[in-house]
Amino acid sequence: MHYKTKGVVLISVLLTVLLLSSIAVVIGNNYFVSFKRAQYLEFQTVSLNIFSSIESLALKKIDNELRFNSKVHANNNALFSNDFIFETQKGLVSGKIIDASNCFNINALLKKTKNTYKPNKDNIVIFKRLLMFSEVENNLIDEAIDQIIDWIDEDDNPRAFGLEDYYYSGPLNNPKEYTSGRTFYSIQEIKSLPAIRAIGWEVFMKYFCALPHNDLSININTITGNKSLLLSSLFENLSYSDAEYVIDNIPENGIKNLNELSDLFPSYNLEKSQDYIKFSSNTFELITSLSYENYYSESKSKIYYGANNNSYITSRIYNGI
Repeated sequence: MHYKTKGVVLISVLLTVLLLSSIAVVIGNNYFVSFKRAQYLEFQTVSLNIFSSIESLALKKIDNELRFNSKVHANNNALFSNDFIFETQKGLVSGKIIDASNCFNINALLKKTKNTYKPNKDNIVIFKRLLMFSEVENNLIDEAIDQIIDWIDEDDNPRAFGLEDYYYSGPLNNPKEYTSGRTFYSIQEIKSLPAIRAIGWEVFMKYFCALPHNDLSININTITGNKSLLLSSLFENLSYSDAEYVIDNIPENGIKNLNELSDLFPSYNLEKSQDYIKFSSNTFELITSLSYENYYSESKSKIYYGANNNSYITSRIYNGI
């Protein structure tokens, strides 16, 4: 009996140790999770504060630059070459301003006349050319144009290939919604249109944007080689290879006016699309990142310099927080 009692006690002790060990593991895991959550929340708060501070610095930098130099913005401009980079106790901060004007403004498919949106025929031609160069089928291009216009215009009459409220609020569409009757705030909004989903998002992500106006133009001084197709679409007879050549041979300090551009490329007839060619920009993107240990966060802020000689944020996207 004596040995049996010892065995029972030993087993009881071992079970108690096992139970306590399990409890300790659970408590340790919960503590670790709580600690990591607290760390992340602190990183999130610090990130948002830093993003806000860098935005303020960027707005002042843009205002100062465009107030005294609104004619020429080239790649070597201080706006694009002098980044915000510094270290804090909470990590490494990096902020960079880039020119965000070199895209097809989806809102330029319409023009506003007497508080009403009407199709802009010239810009529609360029839209078609750009998507044709991207090997999109003609019927899908026509559907995209009409659906974009129907989404923005204020009437309820669908165009030939368009869609109005009856479709978006009907059983075939989820979630149920109504056409906006306004221009797009973000290029992401056009994902809700059936024609855009049929075409695919890649071409729109690469060449398109939504700016707070109905103008269509690019800054020839800052456009990059991966946008050669966009430049080519602005001209009726400028091939893709010719567009690449023009972009590759823009001087680092930029071109000041159309005469300089024509003199630099005399074999191309660039005057016909002079309304689409600019030498400065009023649309920018601020990309800010914070790195600390295993954490990384990023902010992308679109900035527009308006007619009132002040810049303001038009949209923000946060990643990692």
